[in-house]
Amino acid sequence: MSSLTLSSENPAESPAADSGHDNTISRPRYVVLQSLVGVMLAYQLLSGAELTTNLSTSLVIIGGLLGMILCLWYVPTSILQAAWFSGTLVGIDTLLVTATIYLSGNARSDLYLSYFVLMLIAASVRRLSHVIGLSLLLCTGYGIILYQGVVQTGSMSPGHLLGVPVLLVMAIFYGLALQTIGTERQQKTLLLGNIEALKETEQALQASRDQLEVRIKGLKGDLARANEHVRQEKKERQGLEQQLHEAQKMEAISRIAGGIAHELSHLVSVIGKQTGVALSCLKSGDPLYGPVDDIFRSGEQAAALTAQLAGLGLQDGQVRQVLSVKTVLEELRGVIRGLLPTSIDLSIAIDEASMDVEVDREGLEQVLLHLAVNARDAMPSGGRLRIEAKQGSHGNQANVLIQVTDTGSGMSLETQSHIFEPFFSTKEMNVGLGLTAVYGIVKQSAGQVEVVSRPGEGTSVRVTLPLVRQGRPLAPSILVNGSAKGQETVLLVEPNEIDRKLALSTLLRHRYQVLEAGSPVEALLLTQQYAGAVHVTVSDLMMPEIGGRDLARRLLKQHPMMKPLFVSGYDDETMALHRLNPRYLLRRPYRQAGLVGKVRELLDA
Repeated sequence: MSSLTLSSENPAESPAADSGHDNTISRPRYVVLQSLVGVMLAYQLLSGAELTTNLSTSLVIIGGLLGMILCLWYVPTSILQAAWFSGTLVGIDTLLVTATIYLSGNARSDLYLSYFVLMLIAASVRRLSHVIGLSLLLCTGYGIILYQGVVQTGSMSPGHLLGVPVLLVMAIFYGLALQTIGTERQQKTLLLGNIEALKETEQALQASRDQLEVRIKGLKGDLARANEHVRQEKKERQGLEQQLHEAQKMEAISRIAGGIAHELSHLVSVIGKQTGVALSCLKSGDPLYGPVDDIFRSGEQAAALTAQLAGLGLQDGQVRQVLSVKTVLEELRGVIRGLLPTSIDLSIAIDEASMDVEVDREGLEQVLLHLAVNARDAMPSGGRLRIEAKQGSHGNQANVLIQVTDTGSGMSLETQSHIFEPFFSTKEMNVGLGLTAVYGIVKQSAGQVEVVSRPGEGTSVRVTLPLVRQGRPLAPSILVNGSAKGQETVLLVEPNEIDRKLALSTLLRHRYQVLEAGSPVEALLLTQQYAGAVHVTVSDLMMPEIGGRDLARRLLKQHPMMKPLFVSGYDDETMALHRLNPRYLLRRPYRQAGLVGKVRELLDA
């Protein structure tokens, strides 16, 4: 912002606006003031009575004064508005006035004194009105001095008289110039203050913007967390809805299965009884004996299947007790290893923390064995099977997580939605109720089952059971009663792999020596290679190739003290019609405690 502004500037915005006048010097005003100064100085040079120079020098000076006036018309606006221009012009005019007074022969002490007092007034007083007022007083004093001189001398010089208007013009010129400079300085100071204020405002705005950015970032973070929380809640709600749907579906299936099993049991019982009556009337060589016996065998298979269906809806049969998952897994380690071929690597990782749960021991063992067998069947070419047990939590509920992971073929989402349904399987053989039983056992223990699988990426089954608070006594790993004194050898013949391994685990815990076989032929080979005595044979009544009774007859020739125990789905009344002593019969479905008790009963008889 320049010190000398054009007259178009708004005077109200100037610091000197309170004077009521325009404090700027425009180009026309410069020209008028300089013209007055030039005319009066030229007149002073031409009319002086005691010139100290010749006429030609005076004319050159007058030409210079006129040249200055012309230059003011053409000087660039940027120079005219420069801060230094007004002061420079005043300085030049001061020199010209001083020189003119001296050259015109009027260098009197009173005029010089008045002139320099005028300069002092212009430099000291800020307002133009004050400068003019004081200058008028000064000029009045100077006029009085002139008047006294005229009275004393009786004459008056035109050059002396011209000093009055020169002083007035210079007073106005000085006042305007110096006030403009003062105004410029005030405006500059104000501008610097405004700049500092703007800088402070900018810094405040920057700080506010930084704070706003921090708040926005925080709000974005809060929004992201809220969205994540909503997504998590939605996912949990969907999971709970899915679990509810599965629970309702499985509950309906269990009720239907129980009802069907109840009705089928009567039909199977009729088949068993009637075939028993028919076989008692037929001789082994009769043409009808074979077909009737086949009907009886089919009825036995139907009875076994009916027993499995009935077991889906049974909750009262469970014996829940506080067990250590770590102990159960350690006891089943060898059994699980026996289920797997050498092409599958088994690893069992058990957390050292407390993992006590309240479950049915047979149910927990059945869950672990079924999951191990399903993982094995998913890896026909070999792979890795990992079983983990550790503490976990869901919400405020502490639990025990049992995770069985394989590197098999995996399952599609469509397959996963049906794996817990009865008789659903991706295998051509061994179709049954394995995973359905797993689901039922876990649900009856207030647990959850979750399957995570992708085609070609393996499968992970997660079983969670509520953690029992510390302080509750654990059930003993071996039943401490009279039936736990077994040292005898038991031949276990069971085509169903899971049932065989469960029975094997139970008999081993009760200190029996066990020979296990998956078929009658395998059982005969085992006994031929076994040098010791076989005290009890546990076998299905009806098996492929050789029936249970035929197997017992053959083994009795080698082990005459052996006692057979037959497992059947038929009731005692039906077995009586087939001339089978109920003492040697274990009816399906049975608990492992019933198996151990029956074995002990036969051995002690």
